[in-house]
Amino acid sequence: MEYLKVGKVKDAHGLKGELYIYLFAKEATWNKKLKSFNLTRESPTGQVETRTFSIRSTRPHKEGLLIVTGEIKDRTEAEGLKGYAFEIPKNILVSQKGDTPYLIEILGFEVYDNENLIGLIQSFSSNTEQDLLVVESASRFYEIPFVEAYIDEIDYAGKKIKMQIPEGLLEHCGQDK
Repeated sequence: MEYLKVGKVKDAHGLKGELYIYLFAKEATWNKKLKSFNLTRESPTGQVETRTFSIRSTRPHKEGLLIVTGEIKDRTEAEGLKGYAFEIPKNILVSQKGDTPYLIEILGFEVYDNENLIGLIQSFSSNTEQDLLVVESASRFYEIPFVEAYIDEIDYAGKKIKMQIPEGLLEHCGQDK
């Protein structure tokens, strides 16, 4: 099973081993589907340590989640996990028809402004107000706001996103390679 890094262990919470997970996206619409997760960290020698935990309960908290596992019994054990990367199974990040897609679902898609190809989605960013598509063309990188007002169509089969980008925005959000 493939896992995606979506956050990190920010801190222990309470006395009974609850984890506060900071989420990069600041929300977890998928948390009810989550049955288990991995915590990983790289050692100074470059080896990756992975630990798998089962979920007893989750609830939203600040910019993330509070998680009770079946394995962590006390605060001391939870504190020892601070800084670990939080990874979830990739297969739970599948949106339903008509829902806003999870960003991972559109990675590698071509982005068009009207009928003009801009480039491929290479990664994602944020300006705290909205998600940004990091799009690479032959000569430039763009950080294009991924907002409903700009989206005409998402073609999952063709791996294309057709957008109506306001005039001048591409010049403003692009930078030469």
